[in-house]
Amino acid sequence: MKNHCTLVALHLFFVIFVAQAQEEAPPHVDNPADLVGLTLEELCSKFGLPRRVYAVRGQASWQDDVVFVYPDMDCYIFEDHVWQVGVQAARGVRTGDQRAHIKEILGGETYDFDDGLLFKLPSGSWEMMMRINFDASGKARAIFIYRSDM
Repeated sequence: MKNHCTLVALHLFFVIFVAQAQEEAPPHVDNPADLVGLTLEELCSKFGLPRRVYAVRGQASWQDDVVFVYPDMDCYIFEDHVWQVGVQAARGVRTGDQRAHIKEILGGETYDFDDGLLFKLPSGSWEMMMRINFDASGKARAIFIYRSDM
């Protein structure tokens, strides 16, 4: 009986250890716009440490960003807050979708420019936009949700 209890205890310890050692799936983000404005502390508390970090050089030095890369999104940091989020899908639009299809999905007023499309998002404290960049074949290659006042 004593050996049986020891084996059960060891098995339970192993199961708990393996469960804690496995990497948890990142939380799902329903609305990427909700991430805009998070502090670094809030972002890391919610999603953990990023998988990768890199810098993006802007046209002027004040436009430089640090990007925190997570499995389903890239968070662009200005000073100590998220100001832009890059995603694979938002508001029914996905990378790889054609421009005409995206305009149908978004409805409302969209603003076309050479290799992209802008769509004003409903927002609270600050104006929010969605920018979709297209490749040469007219397919969405990048989707960004951002504060347009920055």
